[in-house]
Amino acid sequence: MKYQKKARKILANNIKYYRLKKGLSQEELAELLETTPVYLSSLENAKRNIRLDYIEHIANILELNIKELFIERENVEKKKRPRRKKIK
Repeated sequence: MKYQKKARKILANNIKYYRLKKGLSQEELAELLETTPVYLSSLENAKRNIRLDYIEHIANILELNIKELFIERENVEKKKRPRRKKIK
C-alpha cells in the first residue's frame, strides 16, 4: 500500500483556509508565527512535516481549537490576497 499524506494535506489546506478567512497574507501570518513566508508556503503546500507543538502554535495564532485544523474540507483555490502597502 502506498503511503499517503492525507493528514498533511488536510492540515495544509486548513492553514491556508483560515489564513485567508482572517484576511492575512502569507507574509503577515509568517510574521505572527515568527517564521518566514517560505516556510509557511511549504506548510500550506504540504511539502514539509510539522511538529505537533507547532501545529498548536498555529492554532493559537489563528485563534482556533487545534481540531479545526484537521477538519476535511474542499480544497482552497490557489488565490493570493494582495500584500498590504507599508505605511512609511
